Amino acid sequence: MRSKISRMERQEQILLSLERFNFLTRSHIQRLHRLGGDRNAQKVLRQMEAYLHSFREGYDTVYYLNKSGREMIGAKKQVKRTLQTTHNLMRVDFFFHMGCPPHWFNERKVEIGGKVCVIPDALFFKDKQYNFLEVDNRQTMAENKAKVHKYRKMFESGVFQNDKNFGYFPTLHIVTVNKSRMKRFREICDGLPFQVYLIDEIK
Repeated sequence: MRSKISRMERQEQILLSLERFNFLTRSHIQRLHRLGGDRNAQKVLRQMEAYLHSFREGYDTVYYLNKSGREMIGAKKQVKRTLQTTHNLMRVDFFFHMGCPPHWFNERKVEIGGKVCVIPDALFFKDKQYNFLEVDNRQTMAENKAKVHKYRKMFESGVFQNDKNFGYFPTLHIVTVNKSRMKRFREICDGLPFQVYLIDEIK
């Protein structure tokens, strides 16, 4: 009886993680829920097939909630496989790279004085400070430059530094796909508190 309850609890926790992150690879789920080796992880996820959609991505399998999975945990948001899927997975890779911060919010509106300042790909709290994350997968560099310009305007205005809830400008973390883009980001972010990462080096 206890084993059945534990299995149900574990399945529900996995479903809740998929609601939180939209998409997770088998490896992500394996690490997040401590499922042990590949064989056990595959067994656990096979037992959950009724609640999940899945597809192959490279050498791994990606999972997301189907209708039954959403109903099981009361999730309202329907997720579909799109060009943004890789973007989501890169964000999760960075989440693990940062040590799985407990205070992690995907696409959370950041407001100062009741006004929305920015909606980063993720806002997270680590080392006693908030941080911004932007994931660069398919965007043009013109789009990226415009986005960084918004952060620069906020930095130069002092809106975060002068706010009692912050008192500093959060570090901007950027995950990108190749060294050429990494170099460009370093150039356009010069003067800001920032860090740039290659996805292949943090996975």
